[in-house]
Amino acid sequence: MARPRAFDEAAVVESARDQFWSYGYAATSLDDLVNATGLSKGSIYNAFNDKHALYLRTFESYCHDVVAQVATHLDGPDETAVERLRSLFDGIASGNGPTTTPSGCFLTKATAELASLDHEVQTLARRTFAQLENLLFESVVAARRSGSIAATRDPRKTARHLLAILRGLDALATAGVEPDVLADAVTSLATSVLT
Repeated sequence: MARPRAFDEAAVVESARDQFWSYGYAATSLDDLVNATGLSKGSIYNAFNDKHALYLRTFESYCHDVVAQVATHLDGPDETAVERLRSLFDGIASGNGPTTTPSGCFLTKATAELASLDHEVQTLARRTFAQLENLLFESVVAARRSGSIAATRDPRKTARHLLAILRGLDALATAGVEPDVLADAVTSLATSVLT
């Protein structure tokens, strides 16, 4: 009979995620993960198989959390849908959005580092982008129903436009671009897209 694990798996995944998030996959060694999680190398291998499998667990967890946070942020009545969309982008520009932290966006970092090299990371990133696009689409449809966005605006194309801007803002914020540059982009978005 297998012995029960003597550690909190969720806490270990979170600690490993913070390590990968800060330093990336390539620059994180197994010794770094031992120090971050408090587990031995053997325990890491027994619980997660290898560094790559643990990375995927951390990345999938992050992606799930980001989608859930954006869904919560965008949820509400049709009449305020456009304001919630604007505040989502304002939050990213100001560093207070659901995907922004002092370490930058893990989704942005992981995609830049590994998506072209690692099919599983690419698959998780693409699934997350599709989920975010659908959330934006639903908000655009709600804003159209309330008359806040022109009825002639194509909701799917608008959602894809917003997703591209969202990911661009995250990438710029992750790179440390000045907040006023991001704020200018959001102001342009509000006048050209969210009307």
